[in-house]
Amino acid sequence: MNIPSDGYILMIETSQRNGSVALGTYDGNLRDEELFSPGLVHGKELVPRIDTLVTRNDAKSQLAVVAVSSGPGSFTGIRIGVSAAKAIAWSLKIPVLGISSFDVIAANIEEHGKWGVLLDAGSGDLDLALFEVSGDKTLRLDQDRAIDKEDLASFVEPGIGFIGSGSRRTDFPAGLKTGPQQWDTPRASRGLEIAISQVRQIVEGSPAPPGWEQPHLLNPRYLRVSRAEEVRRRRIEGEERA
Repeated sequence: MNIPSDGYILMIETSQRNGSVALGTYDGNLRDEELFSPGLVHGKELVPRIDTLVTRNDAKSQLAVVAVSSGPGSFTGIRIGVSAAKAIAWSLKIPVLGISSFDVIAANIEEHGKWGVLLDAGSGDLDLALFEVSGDKTLRLDQDRAIDKEDLASFVEPGIGFIGSGSRRTDFPAGLKTGPQQWDTPRASRGLEIAISQVRQIVEGSPAPPGWEQPHLLNPRYLRVSRAEEVRRRRIEGEERA
């Protein structure tokens, strides 16, 4: 699928507590960004912020791709963002692209070396991805994974640092290196840089991910079931044993 050089890419970031949306062009120019009000306001602010962004830049007729931070992260936030991205893609008949939320957060790292992006998944659970930062490149070292607090020690090596909500927990091991807290917050503008790079690779012949031409195939990326689903499963198991 050909993407016009002046075609707009819309990036949606609602995977963590603070949301944002950004608009840029396929040729690599960030045009604009809207930050949400602090807190979990994604359901209330996402559509109005997108409308403001697109209207202010007169970009609706030129939207070529919609990208979204598809997880892991907040179950509700991810669901809101992915649903909106799929709806926009369907209505405008344009591709939709899911971006790992870990990659968006890792794009904030400004210090060379190995880093773990660690997300607090609640109840002692953690989500983790490892990266190597060198020069202006951020290289992913492994896949996203769900771990227990006790598993973290197996990923600790000399010099490695951690960022993300999981590294701010009161039970995070003392003495481990952590980056500045501002690196924890994913920004749509950072996600847009990743999206532009991935769109270019697809246009040049790399395999397109699920949802690129069929938006309904894009799904949130969860590494574990939600608390509500866990409770439901336990209830069902209890009823079956009764």
